[in-house]
Amino acid sequence: MKLNVFVSSTKDGIMSNDKKYFPKLTKEERDLLYESTLTRFFSKRNIDRENVIIINDKNTKHSAHTATIENKKIKDKVIVLKDKTPNLVVAVETSDEPIIVASAKNEQNENTCVVAKASIKNLNEDLLTLMVDTLMKETDAPPFEMTFYIGACPSQDKFVLDNISELTSPIWKDTYKKKKNKYYLDIRYAIFNQLLKEIVDPNFIYFDSNDTTESDYFSDFTDKKGKHLECVVYTDEEV
Repeated sequence: MKLNVFVSSTKDGIMSNDKKYFPKLTKEERDLLYESTLTRFFSKRNIDRENVIIINDKNTKHSAHTATIENKKIKDKVIVLKDKTPNLVVAVETSDEPIIVASAKNEQNENTCVVAKASIKNLNEDLLTLMVDTLMKETDAPPFEMTFYIGACPSQDKFVLDNISELTSPIWKDTYKKKKNKYYLDIRYAIFNQLLKEIVDPNFIYFDSNDTTESDYFSDFTDKKGKHLECVVYTDEEV
């Protein structure tokens, strides 16, 4: 089985039913539009909407849960996906906060990955440790045999914060610079450094080099406000 990561673009529409993106629509109208947008996006890739599990800001439980077709209402921050459940998609709603996908094999050569959204809040709460511990539990693989993929996000000169009060974890040490009362965050550097502390091999850490403020993504740092999807799935062939 091949592990695929694919992403929606601004052309696919806003992948959210949040009121701030559709202030003139009722909740029912937003929900209908959201489902229609999701169905259209996945149908173009011959994926059944019923086979999709969505991760968003409502996934606040600091734990991991294995994805199954029978249980799609998951509140955990980390989703476990196995190659034994092909064509089951984990899709992360995001704008500038990257997804993280960590993968490894067990002794039977079966593939497992864990998927999460690397929001500032989640990283403050030891998300990376949770991901490493979960993958170790699922595969018995040591951290230095795991492969990490980090999705698109703004470069440091584009990831702008008004203050650093939300950067409450030691993970953020030496990851931002101040300029004219603004703070510029290097989230890639923060993730990379923390993975090294988790004994992950730096040669197995891969970053998507796309900048969400410059590419065909939605971004809170541009006038293209909205959410896109970063999706993960095991299939026989590339999606």
